[in-house]
Amino acid sequence: MSSLTDLLFIFRFVPCFILIYYIVPAAMRMWVLFFGSFIFYTLGEPKWCLVLLGATVINYLIAAKTNLGDKKFLALAVLLDAGLLMLFKMLGLFISMDYLPIGISFYVFKMISYQADLYTGRLKERLDFKTTAAYFYFFPQILQGPIMRAGDMYSSAILIDKDISSRKERVGIYLSNIEDGLKYFIAGMSMKILIADHLAILWRDLNMIGYESISVPLSWIGAFSYSLDLYFDFWGYSLMSAGLGVALGFPFIKNFDHPYAAKGVRDFYRRWHMSLGTWFRDYIYIPLGGSRKGNIRSIFNLFVVWLVTGIWHGVTFNFIIWGMLLFVIILSEKYIISLSDKLFNVVSRLNVFILIPVSWVIFAISDMDRLKVYMTRLFPFFGNSAYVNSSDYIKYLGLYWPYILPGLVLLIPCVFDFCEKKRKHPLSIVVLFALFWLCIFSIANTAGNPLMYLRF
Repeated sequence: MSSLTDLLFIFRFVPCFILIYYIVPAAMRMWVLFFGSFIFYTLGEPKWCLVLLGATVINYLIAAKTNLGDKKFLALAVLLDAGLLMLFKMLGLFISMDYLPIGISFYVFKMISYQADLYTGRLKERLDFKTTAAYFYFFPQILQGPIMRAGDMYSSAILIDKDISSRKERVGIYLSNIEDGLKYFIAGMSMKILIADHLAILWRDLNMIGYESISVPLSWIGAFSYSLDLYFDFWGYSLMSAGLGVALGFPFIKNFDHPYAAKGVRDFYRRWHMSLGTWFRDYIYIPLGGSRKGNIRSIFNLFVVWLVTGIWHGVTFNFIIWGMLLFVIILSEKYIISLSDKLFNVVSRLNVFILIPVSWVIFAISDMDRLKVYMTRLFPFFGNSAYVNSSDYIKYLGLYWPYILPGLVLLIPCVFDFCEKKRKHPLSIVVLFALFWLCIFSIANTAGNPLMYLRF
């Protein structure tokens, strides 16, 4: 049981956990959340469960000093946590990612933000051990995020019983939370299983064919389909995670806000993986000075943020190139293209629909020689444009349009917003019920595609 789409997780772990969670007294729920999350992670990653537990204990102990405003202990916590992350990132160069702890980056980022929030006073006091451990291990988020802030952990999920005297009213609220959460969970699972997993097969097909053997049109179809694959895989997971949080009584965490409707790359990354973007803003960009110290310092701060973003995703050279490319595009939008409103309105849209897919290709291919070949396919005027079959794209469009077309439709903000607005309508419930069992059928009959961000 190593993902939210595992059948054991869906049919055994989740029902049993939610039942126990709501049966126990409110004061015990953080213990239930911690132990349940620890069991979930241990079943998927038995090799590393004690390492993360040790990191939890150490951060809890250091937090007693960080909470008193001791800068030395804040530095010690950041050094230990960031060092742990970099250790595993470097190990990833020499051993298979299958042997490394999944979701380690999100775990470490939670620990760092916890210490920083205590030091700055954003978090008024150190959380007790059970709440700290539940925050770090929170099973809906430990694999791929989103990155919840510690202050949000001690929320209405625990305090709700104090404000409601009627047991019948409490049960009604619990059932309403579960119903709402399941709707988000099914919507996200449908995106991941029915769209992303099928588009992932197209990208694997191109890898098996060899980039030197595909036509220019097929290379662009591959870039666009990989962009959709990554988007619906990660957006789908975020909805599943948020849905589980809602079912447990926590606020909905919005991690994506229609990024492909953005006006420019800068706006795109304000809408993409929003919890990570705000983490970099609050804990790197602003502490460095943000944009308060002039343009030169602002440019340097942006450079650091995008360099760290690239390294966070991986230490191979393609991630550095990916981060630096986005840094350059954002600078050009901010200081050059924005000088003309008409130019910005055109170029910024082209950046989103052309350069973002190109950047995802760089993100996906770690081998520099193979990346160079793919670039010559996307831009044949820079290299050999010979190919084996100039009409190969027709075959693949014919095979994958049933997955590409729904993905493109869901890129339109009003479509998803309409579905979300009507989620309580009886017809929506029927559709979600059908989608759920279609997903279960798909999972049961295929090996499945691991959630793409697990390796980060």
